[in-house]
Amino acid sequence: MRKPATGVDAKEEDGHVAAGYVGGHHAGAHHAGAHHAGTHHVDTHHAGMIDPAFTSKARRVWPPTMLLPAVVVMLALLAGPLILIALTSVSTGPAGELGRGWTFAHFGRFLSDPYYRSVMLTTLRIGALVTGCSLLLAYPFAWWTLRQRGWLRAALLFAALAPLMVTVSIRTLGWIVLLADNGPINALIALSGVVTGPVRMIYTEFAVVLGLIEALLPFMILAVFTALQAIPRDVLRAAEIAGATPRQRFFKVTLPLSLPGVAAGSVLVFTLAASSFVTPRILGGGRTTTVANLVVDQFLVSLNWPFGAAIGVLLFAVIGAVMALERAVSRRLPGGAS
Repeated sequence: MRKPATGVDAKEEDGHVAAGYVGGHHAGAHHAGAHHAGTHHVDTHHAGMIDPAFTSKARRVWPPTMLLPAVVVMLALLAGPLILIALTSVSTGPAGELGRGWTFAHFGRFLSDPYYRSVMLTTLRIGALVTGCSLLLAYPFAWWTLRQRGWLRAALLFAALAPLMVTVSIRTLGWIVLLADNGPINALIALSGVVTGPVRMIYTEFAVVLGLIEALLPFMILAVFTALQAIPRDVLRAAEIAGATPRQRFFKVTLPLSLPGVAAGSVLVFTLAASSFVTPRILGGGRTTTVANLVVDQFLVSLNWPFGAAIGVLLFAVIGAVMALERAVSRRLPGGAS
């Protein structure tokens, strides 16, 4: 049994306990401070103090490694078929057989035949008409939509892009109903009393252009809207403070700065219109033939693969020239890529 402490002993014992408690408290506090300092050091390290050597090594190693799958897919699905088509276009063998001989006679046949040249001109004319009409419709719509706010802007964008949720073939078949001799459009024309009989619209170049405009208009709207949205609001505000009228702000600021987007949307719509074959085949009814239709007929009907491949290469060259021209023009536009 422990002996009860006397008064002096009790005071000494209490002093030792208090000293131990205070010392332990200071030691714990010092340990906690060290821990806090370590935590602060770790947070600072994570906040941005990264080893430059590690960053330099990551820049050297990561980009090629990350791009390798995309490069393989592009080579397998894009470059491979293009090379095969190019080789087929100069082949003298039958469908699908290469190596029997090489010739450029297929290109000469296309370029020397007036019929095929007229088909190329028709294709370019349709592409230009679709591009121009799409731009005239898309620019005012995109500009007005950008000026809206909240749910109205979202609703307008949804209405513009909603047709993309339906496949092109189904939308094209819908135009057959609308443009038929006994369709609703001709019924409205008959009610107006302008003409006595039905207006021939189906299976014409007009029907092809109209169907392509409806199919490709969302792409032009999206390109123009993106370009308009990228214009800094401060630039327009500065023009307003400088005393420019709304008309001057549009023609001096908005329109020039949006031209790169207009050029990108135009080349996209032209490329899709010139290479389209579903809409011209359905709405043209065989009376309006495009280069894409010739390619399909040569591959699937005539089984003349080398000639069809040559036509495809020529169409690819024309589209490539248009894209190169758009690139050169865009570099000279305000806000264009350098």
